[in-house]
Amino acid sequence: MVTQTVKGGLWMRFERVVIFLAPLLRRGARPAILALAALAVAAMTLGSLASDRARPADIRVTVEQLGDGALRITYDLKKRRRALLFGELATGHRARRWKVETPGFKLARLYDGDRISRTDGAKFDRIVIVASPDVIRIQKNYQPIARYGESGVMIYNGHFWPVTARGGRVNTVFSFIPASGAKAVAFGARTADRLTNWRSPLAHPAFVYMGPLEPVETREVMAVVDAAAPQWIIDEFYALTPRVFAHLAEALDFSLAVKPNLFLAAPLGREEGRLSYSGDALPAQFQITLEGGAWRAPSPKALGIFRRSTIHEAVHLWQAAARPGSDDVAGWIHEGAADAIAAETLVALGLWDREAYAADFDRARDECAGELRDGPLATAAARGRFRALYACGHVIAAAVSWAEGETVSDFWKGFIAAAKTSDGYDEGDFYDFVAKRSGDREFVAALRYFVRTPLANPEREVGRLLAAAGAPS
Repeated sequence: MVTQTVKGGLWMRFERVVIFLAPLLRRGARPAILALAALAVAAMTLGSLASDRARPADIRVTVEQLGDGALRITYDLKKRRRALLFGELATGHRARRWKVETPGFKLARLYDGDRISRTDGAKFDRIVIVASPDVIRIQKNYQPIARYGESGVMIYNGHFWPVTARGGRVNTVFSFIPASGAKAVAFGARTADRLTNWRSPLAHPAFVYMGPLEPVETREVMAVVDAAAPQWIIDEFYALTPRVFAHLAEALDFSLAVKPNLFLAAPLGREEGRLSYSGDALPAQFQITLEGGAWRAPSPKALGIFRRSTIHEAVHLWQAAARPGSDDVAGWIHEGAADAIAAETLVALGLWDREAYAADFDRARDECAGELRDGPLATAAARGRFRALYACGHVIAAAVSWAEGETVSDFWKGFIAAAKTSDGYDEGDFYDFVAKRSGDREFVAALRYFVRTPLANPEREVGRLLAAAGAPS
């Protein structure tokens, strides 16, 4: 999923991963419905963040929970404006799912978002809308509103946060008012009956839950887990998380600065053969949605998908410390590495043996070659070939580690440390760091060629890249 990117570096894209399995599919796995994702914690310095928090908000947004997932959203403006602008979202979503309650207003679609204004063009200082969940899953983007267990709802506030004409976010505070008996949960606000004049502690859009579920705080996470989730999933999550977090902290040489939120929903539905895992990650937050009756009972396939995908999302929490310099940074850099580090983690925790690790890499290599038959990796996202970012990124991450004679985790430990001191990395910085670490300019040239060039024989070129890296036999 792709989120609206804010100019000025406040936050970047993160991902949505969906894995769907059905008996009718030959390999048991359908290509993931993926979105290029952002890898950043907020780019603000602590000083500028403190300054922004001290400045009175230009817009106050009140989000009130109604029934069946709907929200009443009120915008109170410090100064009268002629329009409210909102960032890019799936074509027609706001027109379908937003109803302007205040008379005399219209919603217009822009090439990069939407605009609400008065029909007479006059300025205004208050407007009320009602927004409802979409019946259609928005691909390559965060869901603005998602029903979450019985009577609950999870909001991604970035889609309701007004932007400026230049794409930056307006200085805004949010108030979240749950239904009677419910609570609001976001970051450290554990059991608040409401959040008033709230700003995300990391200065970027965030997930906020409103509903009856009680958050559970462990040493590693604060979790909101759907009561409908199978008990084996809940047990596996609480058993897996501390081991994964401890391993990643050691492998990447730092612990997370903020205890992350986890939101886990389980609208399993009645499709007994379906096994769907979707995950969204933000700095210090990630959410998991499980769909399909095949999750009800543990199976090797279900357990494998849950472990692999959850570790992938957890890796992004650490990768977020290395901030891309713009939304144009190639997604294969972080997505493939997250898959590769997840594979290393499964081995390190004793959940995979070396044969399983090798088989997983072989699948990534074969899938990468298949994804590149219609064009180069550099244009895969633009062509909608999002699986290439994962499979080919995994191949590249492994190749880079072999060229260095180290693990993928070792490379990213160094890359994160270097990127922390910059204004944000780009693809050129990635290649430069590979050259510095490996000392092999010829390998870097081969890597650039592999990424940018249409390949007449992708299987052969994958092999050449691995050979140039000195792949183990």
